[in-house]
Amino acid sequence: MLKIGLSKYLVCFVVGMILLGFSTSPEDGGVLSFGTPFFIASMLTFMPVIIRYWDEMEWSFFIFPFIQILLIVVMTALSFNPFQSSVRAFFNVVGFVIYLGLICSVLRQLLSVQALARILICSGAALAVYFIVNFFLSSMELGIQQVILERYVGGAMSLPWGASNTIAQVLLLSAVSYTILDERRKSDFLMFCLIAVGICLTFSRSNMILLFLLFFVVFRVRQLLVAGAILGFVLGVFFAYMVIFVGWDLSGFDAFLSSRTDVEVLATGNGRLQTLIEKIDYLTEHPFEPIGYYSSLFYFELSAHNFWMTSLIEQSLAAVLVSLCFFFFVGRTVFRRDRKVFFGFLIIMMALMVEDPHFTQQYITSFWVYLALLVSFGCTEKDMGVESES
Repeated sequence: MLKIGLSKYLVCFVVGMILLGFSTSPEDGGVLSFGTPFFIASMLTFMPVIIRYWDEMEWSFFIFPFIQILLIVVMTALSFNPFQSSVRAFFNVVGFVIYLGLICSVLRQLLSVQALARILICSGAALAVYFIVNFFLSSMELGIQQVILERYVGGAMSLPWGASNTIAQVLLLSAVSYTILDERRKSDFLMFCLIAVGICLTFSRSNMILLFLLFFVVFRVRQLLVAGAILGFVLGVFFAYMVIFVGWDLSGFDAFLSSRTDVEVLATGNGRLQTLIEKIDYLTEHPFEPIGYYSSLFYFELSAHNFWMTSLIEQSLAAVLVSLCFFFFVGRTVFRRDRKVFFGFLIIMMALMVEDPHFTQQYITSFWVYLALLVSFGCTEKDMGVESES
């Protein structure tokens, strides 16, 4: 049974994280996570803790993310679609407040780093189960060929709020949190396996490679072989069951795999190189004219698939420099504490080089929580206890 020691005021935050991956659909008038009301409530409950203890936080972990949020809010005014941009800016503000609240809670021993890591892992496991079930049901209804080909937003494989690549990025945040756990319980390992299966079923090449790298950090050689065997067995049984009992037609699956491993496609990053060059051409002509937060899709019809390029073209060089400073201080703090956790942080940084998932509420929230987890981990001593709250 999963046991997490929590103060009562953290309940809304935990419920929000569990419900984060579930959302309304575009047909309902907009896509909104079911966890949103709980995050707003938790933001309000965090305020007294932040006001009371925020001076105990190192300045670099406050000032840089604050400037980052300020730039997002300012650049929202320049956006092609201020309403959609302001919605995402709002989620960043909520995420920032939760980030501060979590760090202050850990520093005051109201929450342990281990508990926070398990909350993020549990959130990823809930999302993984949701995605796997959706994959299973969509495959039964539409066929496996259509599902694996429709990986885009609104396609058969996607969820209402994001395409398969974005889903994999959110799951990856939970997966790397596994490196922080001191004592890994069976329930922790089970949730990690669910997350790994979820990432594999997205068929996201970059995220699967990063997951493979993570395996070498998390497991010893013997454990790696066992984990790989379990993952392969589960996926094998799943596909065998679907072929034999559900009637999956895999005749086009080989064509799909060949398209995912085509040398020419891999060399160009499946169009990423072309769209990156397009952004560079724009920057050479308009070096000091940011197009506004969340405007790439409206201006270029395709994002840069790179967090840094997207930030540069939408929010100017200032946003890139602020993010670099912030991530540098986070990485340095974690590096001093534990090399494995630092490598997990590098995996997330590498993921941001090939995707820009930071426009979905699910990634925005999970990313701020992950950053709070890293800062808390780097700034606290091992085995720090948690004060019980009556």
